[in-house]
Amino acid sequence: MIDTHCHLGEDYREVLKRAFEKKVHHVINICIHPDDIVRGLKIVSEFPTAPMAAGIHPCHAHEVEEGHFEKIIQLAKEKKIVAIGETGLDLHHSQEHFEIQKKYFKMHIELANDLDFALSIHCRKAYYELKEFIEKNPIKKAILHCFAGPQQIADWALGQGFFLSFSGVVTFKNALEMQSIATSTPIDQLLVETDAPWLAPEPFRGKTNEPAYIPFIIEKIASLKKKSKEEVSEAVFKNAKEIFHF
Repeated sequence: MIDTHCHLGEDYREVLKRAFEKKVHHVINICIHPDDIVRGLKIVSEFPTAPMAAGIHPCHAHEVEEGHFEKIIQLAKEKKIVAIGETGLDLHHSQEHFEIQKKYFKMHIELANDLDFALSIHCRKAYYELKEFIEKNPIKKAILHCFAGPQQIADWALGQGFFLSFSGVVTFKNALEMQSIATSTPIDQLLVETDAPWLAPEPFRGKTNEPAYIPFIIEKIASLKKKSKEEVSEAVFKNAKEIFHF
């Protein structure tokens, strides 16, 4: 199994050990700060099945440190990352910096397109703005990470050939629309993630999340799609290999 999007911290050795014990043998580590990048390079040197992506989160676009984006470019050119991001648009946490978000989002899009990387897209309360922006700035390959948008946006994204990635939220009893979207998403465009340390699935809701909980998300999606856990797990892993090129 694979966790296609999480944020590993200083306790990464213990976290990865627990993941491996639960047969989650691959973990994509998302690095959104310069110190994350330093740690991410260390992690992948110790654990080759925990490769990293790197990008500037929209909520931090207004406070980018000098040289941060240049470092992402360097990592991409040296193929030390497997995706660009997460990047995107956020009108929940950072409304006053929306124009700066769009500036950096476009820079990430151009980098991903130029170097043939997938883009890991963050979006919160800005799905229609995201659609409008991408229509003006097309993306070759993308993952809508931690997807929580409406059916209309899901249909549009899938029509673009994008992947939808579902988090532990899909296991929540009140996440009926997300469950419906997960059910209808083609299995060859579906990914799963924890977004750890946030958004732990049932039965750990409200607690610290980690990659070891991926089986609970797989199980829920398998139930929704009336497929076996093995079938969903294999499909997700195949999709991840295709989009991340690991």
